[in-house]
Amino acid sequence: MMSPTPRSYIKPLTVRQRIQREQPLGLPGINMGYNELPFPPSPLVRSAIEETMGRVNSYGNPTCTDLRSALSRIHDLPVDSIICGNGSEELLDVIGRCFARPGDEILISAFGYIQFPIVANRVGANLVKAPETDYSTNVDAIIAGVSDKTRIVFLANPNNPTGTMCSVEELEQLAQQLPGHIVLTIDLAYGEFVGADYCPAVHSLAKRFDNVIVTRTFSKAYGLAGLRVGWCVASEAVIPALYAGRGMGTVNAVAQAAALAALEQPETVADQIASIIAERERVTGACSAMGLHVVASSTNFLMVGEPDDDGQRADALVEHLFDTAGIIVNRTREAGLERFVRFSLSLPEHNDLLIEGIRSFIEAAPQNEPA
Repeated sequence: MMSPTPRSYIKPLTVRQRIQREQPLGLPGINMGYNELPFPPSPLVRSAIEETMGRVNSYGNPTCTDLRSALSRIHDLPVDSIICGNGSEELLDVIGRCFARPGDEILISAFGYIQFPIVANRVGANLVKAPETDYSTNVDAIIAGVSDKTRIVFLANPNNPTGTMCSVEELEQLAQQLPGHIVLTIDLAYGEFVGADYCPAVHSLAKRFDNVIVTRTFSKAYGLAGLRVGWCVASEAVIPALYAGRGMGTVNAVAQAAALAALEQPETVADQIASIIAERERVTGACSAMGLHVVASSTNFLMVGEPDDDGQRADALVEHLFDTAGIIVNRTREAGLERFVRFSLSLPEHNDLLIEGIRSFIEAAPQNEPA
């Protein structure tokens, strides 16, 4: 019997391996590997979820009318320039399917978000990577990487997994210098962790340039990762094409209700962001004091590594943190980042355990004998 054959350009993906065995000391697992917010839903969000659960026999609004209206009001954006999706990942996928075909090129920064290669794989586009400077996007290198086959530039800003970011001025330079037929997609998943003025300034690029799309998410700063709510702002001329490429009613009713409730609590969200930023600074200082290379982060996570590691020590650190404290962190296996691990900033007590776990790992390392 013959088996179905995928299109020739669809390449099987290697799934990132994570620790799945039992914790040897019976400790509860502390997952700091997914860039999630450590805070549970607020009572208001929980109430909205519970109320909506009583009527999940009905579809959610297919175009997220109320949610889009709220986003329009809060962010001072035309409501018709906003579309919602099942997480920003769905919208990135839709952008890929709308604007790239087999043989086209999708251009990203060298250590760009893993979803970008996945999108290129799905649509059969050739992925082109521009070199970075100190683990940060180099706008001039992006411009130099443009060819007559380039159709999309994907840029996560701040970036995952590095945590680094471009300034608004650099993004504006990129938007100005890209040819108008190339879609510049700026994934602003971690924008709230930069500062209050950053996201509005990036939104303004989508207002000014018809080829700029900015994607957003409720998964990070709003702590709704498990409900998958994303949105993006784009030219009103582009939005109908995105609807055509998006699934029907992909943001479920519960997710819409929770997102609306979260938007009603800006003070709560701001307090949680401030807590994460304070922990980011504290943990950065502690790791730096232990001699680790800490890549400057504008997100809710850090990427750290020992300066001379070839990747084996990073693997051993991942195992050590799990075995001794139940902490799960993420191996950073992208070529060129093998010596790093990445972890979310969590509650202070979790971060304390992480710091102590890293310290015990470093102290247990065999010391070189003096010559």
